[in-house]
Amino acid sequence: MQAGNDPLAQQMDAAMPDTHPFDLATALTATDTGVWRGAPAPDYANMVGSFGGATTATVLNAVLSDDRCQSDPVSMTINLLSAMGTGGFEVVSKLCRTGKYTQHWTLELVQDGNICAAATVVCGHRGDTFAYQPVTMPDVPPAEAAGMRDGRGPLKWLERYRFGFVSGGPDWTGKPKEQFGASRTEVWVGDNPPRPMDYLSLAALADSFFLRLLHVRGTMQPMGSVSITTHFLANRADIAAQGSAPVLGVADAMRFQGNFHDQQMQLWSTDGKVLATGTQLVWYRQ
Repeated sequence: MQAGNDPLAQQMDAAMPDTHPFDLATALTATDTGVWRGAPAPDYANMVGSFGGATTATVLNAVLSDDRCQSDPVSMTINLLSAMGTGGFEVVSKLCRTGKYTQHWTLELVQDGNICAAATVVCGHRGDTFAYQPVTMPDVPPAEAAGMRDGRGPLKWLERYRFGFVSGGPDWTGKPKEQFGASRTEVWVGDNPPRPMDYLSLAALADSFFLRLLHVRGTMQPMGSVSITTHFLANRADIAAQGSAPVLGVADAMRFQGNFHDQQMQLWSTDGKVLATGTQLVWYRQ
């Protein structure tokens, strides 16, 4: 069944005709305590299934939309078990523990009886305590000087972002590199059209980097993210101050070996604060 013919997707489109595509993609409807209904969005289609960042944000939305949630997300790990089809799905959440400072959740995204993603989310109260950032933002030109452009490429989800590559841009020629390319990328990235940042969009931006194998080898091999961990270091004031301005993303890898490679990322605000850090494990065939 095509997403355009999915009754739930049609209801969402009709109810929110002027809503940002990202909000449509991550929209959920509660059917019971800890049970949410959603549908994949064609705007965020990937090579197979949906863009992992949209899936991650959708699962996180099941926590942040829950009346039992008492604080903001501080960390999330999502394991992508299989690609989603085009039909509706359920996100089932379990509140494992509520402590004085943290809440712990486990979640599963289920479609047609299959678990497509499994996640853990930690929420935490952010107090006015010791604060220190020992690292400094990379010395790069501002976003407007980086030539921000609408995403282009073979994947639909790229159109939902604007990119301004400072270094390590992708090569879409599809030709193998004679010498391995750099694994590090510095890029300004923001929602297209612009959208004020929140924790959901921050979670998606953490997965907006191309897989490092593409940068190193130059060819689109069969590959995909297996596990994504994001640490949300931004508080609400940081997010409000960033607004809809692009963030600086930095991604790199340390080793490619035996069908898997790692990938680390950082997201920086325009005023030099670390908004999020994280890691991925990526599978590739050859």
